[in-house]
Amino acid sequence: MRTIINKLLKEKLELKNWDNYIVLIANTYNAMPDYDSSVTKHWDALNKSNHTLFQRLLSKVNVIFTSNDKSKAGSIAIDGRNFKVIHMNQGDEYQTQSEMKQSFEKTGKLFISIDHSEHPIFSVEDNIVFRTVHDYMAHILGNHDFGAKGEIASYNRHVKMAPKEAIPALFSEVVGQAATTIVTNSFPKQKIGVMEGFDYINLGLVDDDSYEIIDKVLVKKGSEVKPVIKTKRDEPTAIFQKDDNQEAKNTIKEPEDEL
Repeated sequence: MRTIINKLLKEKLELKNWDNYIVLIANTYNAMPDYDSSVTKHWDALNKSNHTLFQRLLSKVNVIFTSNDKSKAGSIAIDGRNFKVIHMNQGDEYQTQSEMKQSFEKTGKLFISIDHSEHPIFSVEDNIVFRTVHDYMAHILGNHDFGAKGEIASYNRHVKMAPKEAIPALFSEVVGQAATTIVTNSFPKQKIGVMEGFDYINLGLVDDDSYEIIDKVLVKKGSEVKPVIKTKRDEPTAIFQKDDNQEAKNTIKEPEDEL
């Protein structure tokens, strides 16, 4: 495995196909305990970073929060400032990243849902600050869609703005939850746990000698590398901020013999 890592670090790492990696991520996330009190420092660092970035983007972004619940309409206080909360039937303004980007570029407004914001550590305010920062910094400025590869790319952008202490939490919150949603077709339980065995900077690398990367495809050792078939797909729809029973699109079927 180390030989493979040394070879790959000499070139830009980009797997041809992320399916096996995403399934491995999802399996690891599902196997994690729900709450590991020894790692909460990573979430504290992420939260502090999120609020700092949030304050910076407010000079360029008119943030408006939304809710599917009419009783929540009004305002919400964040860091000593009040923000408007409006009722919106679907709760979330955008179904795709391109809709969000085009709307923002036209109006300067960014609509962020406050629904489904319960979190083991973050308050509702903390969680929607995180959503705002991630959507603007990663999905709008980075121009990355809401699908599997888009979330991985958005993480790669976001991680460059996060302090080292926050990175394990960011990986679990973005890559772990996105991969699990795609594989299981439902948004997972939000967990406080560090996902061991993955390189948080060079995504695609795993610290497991039973796997190897051949021709930029992650496979079980001894497995045949299947050809990557590229098909034209509609733009992935948002996988966050949805009800648990709402079907997610563009899911990945778990490999039968490779993982």
